[in-house]
Amino acid sequence: MQRTKIVATLGPASWSEETIKRLILEGVRIFRLNFSHADYEKYKEIVDTLRKFETQTRLITILGDLQGPVIRLGNFNSFRVNPGDDVVFVYAKETAESKKVPVPYAPFFEIAKEGDELLVEGGTLTFRVTKVGTGEAVCQAMVEGVVKPRKTVTIRGKDVPLPTITEKDMKDIEFAVKAGIDVIALSFVRKPQDIQQLRDTLFDLGAEDVKIMAKIETRSAVESLESILQLSDAVLVARGDLANYYELEEIYRLQNFIIREARKQGKPTVVATQLLESMINNPIPTRSEVVDVITAVRMGADALMLAGETAAGKYPVESVIWLKKIITEAEKLPAEPLDITSDKADLYESIAEGVVLLSKIINAKIIAFSEKGNTARRLSKFRPQNPVILITNDLKTARYTNLMSGATPLYYPEIQKTDPEIFQKMLAKALENSLVNVGELVVFTSGRRRGSTDLVSVERVKTSE
Repeated sequence: MQRTKIVATLGPASWSEETIKRLILEGVRIFRLNFSHADYEKYKEIVDTLRKFETQTRLITILGDLQGPVIRLGNFNSFRVNPGDDVVFVYAKETAESKKVPVPYAPFFEIAKEGDELLVEGGTLTFRVTKVGTGEAVCQAMVEGVVKPRKTVTIRGKDVPLPTITEKDMKDIEFAVKAGIDVIALSFVRKPQDIQQLRDTLFDLGAEDVKIMAKIETRSAVESLESILQLSDAVLVARGDLANYYELEEIYRLQNFIIREARKQGKPTVVATQLLESMINNPIPTRSEVVDVITAVRMGADALMLAGETAAGKYPVESVIWLKKIITEAEKLPAEPLDITSDKADLYESIAEGVVLLSKIINAKIIAFSEKGNTARRLSKFRPQNPVILITNDLKTARYTNLMSGATPLYYPEIQKTDPEIFQKMLAKALENSLVNVGELVVFTSGRRRGSTDLVSVERVKTSE
């Protein structure tokens, strides 16, 4: 059984009903909607299609990715630059002058200093600031390319003061809540208060059960990671934007650091950006992409995300097939030692660690009841090597646990944790859905009190009489 999950971004290349169905049949259970593109009518159609294909044992998690606060160039006529060309960035909405690029955000010019690098279109074009004046920055092109209007622009390594949740984000959040989207990814998180602001917004909308994924893509977020994780339900390692704040050679270390810190708190981690980028145009990945995927799996990522590969590429289904093949091969290798142990002061976490260890020693599957996801997170933290069947009576929890490594959520609305026959009923449901086999050993775990993990039992699966 594949433990590492796959997130597929839906776009023009994949949002037809037939392609969505094929992606689900290939094992995708988490789908991302990028709110930087498309419209609400199309996204509502996609959500309805995904829900149509959902079943008790094939739960679909829908992730809505907010655009977040970005600075875009104004309007001007595109032009080509060569290394060494002088280009002037000016505070304006538009300009008709040659080699002048408008940036309609005044604080940008207060932060830009001589020697800074300006990154346009995610670093596709790079400019070195040689002189700064009032409302302008004279720059020198560092690479060849075409400067186009409405592209993003950032200052490498610097945060520009922008609102955490923009007006567009607010509209997108309201749509996401109405459409029944399960997880909202908050872009350009800088501090824990950003997460709290989104949580307060969701509470005001009556959607406190919607989960929050913090996108770690700024220097401030890395520096405040521990406190951001405490308030988040999951994190995304946004390697593309991290490269706007750090040198490329630092990304490996940062990815490893973020995954480890998230594991310590039992929060699912998604690794994104250019995993199989070449498959946007080619039917097979490059050798280096294969190694990159294997590295992310061995680091302990819960899920890997495809973006342009499935949203706009020529081979969306093939990209998923290849990612699945690489993950399967990676999981044959021994996992990298992470030295993560339970907090001995936390009784429930210690029990969860014991359940995972017991499962390994006796080679048993784990069947766990998790009402709000706490037991699921505790188990996932210790990366069980055997399958984990997570049974819950809460649909939002079931979809949330889809993000967790090795977990197969099973929605069972009738079950209650106070039921004296809870383990027997969970086993019957797992058998009914062919998730366990007669003769196998199973470790059961649940919690009698809300948020706890304090019941453990071991049984060998017998034929039902």
